[in-house]
Amino acid sequence: GPDDSYFVWKKNGQKMKACITEQSHMLFDGRVHVLSWVKDSVSENTEYKCSFISKVGNTTSEVHITVEDKDSAGQDGWTKEFDTWRSAISEHDKMMQNWRKTW
Repeated sequence: GPDDSYFVWKKNGQKMKACITEQSHMLFDGRVHVLSWVKDSVSENTEYKCSFISKVGNTTSEVHITVEDKDSAGQDGWTKEFDTWRSAISEHDKMMQNWRKTW
C-alpha cells in the first residue's frame, strides 16, 4: 500500500468510525501489507462497503448481510459457519502478529 493509503468503511451508506481495526506490516521488498476489518453485530439486513483509497487508485469491496428469523431452519448451520469464520480470522490475526515479531 502507498504511504497515503487509507480505508473508508460504510454501513448502510453511512461512514463508520467505531469497531474498525487496521493493521499494516512491512514486507521485505519495501511494500506494505495492509488489512482492515470491522467487528459489528446486526439485527437487520445490512450492507457494508470497504474502500481502500490512495493516490495510485481506489478499490471498494462490499458485502450484504441478511438476517434471518432466529427460529428459522438453518440456524445451526449458520452458527457453525460463523464459528468457522471467527476461527479463521483469529488464526489470521495470530499469523500477522507472528510476522510482525519475525520482521
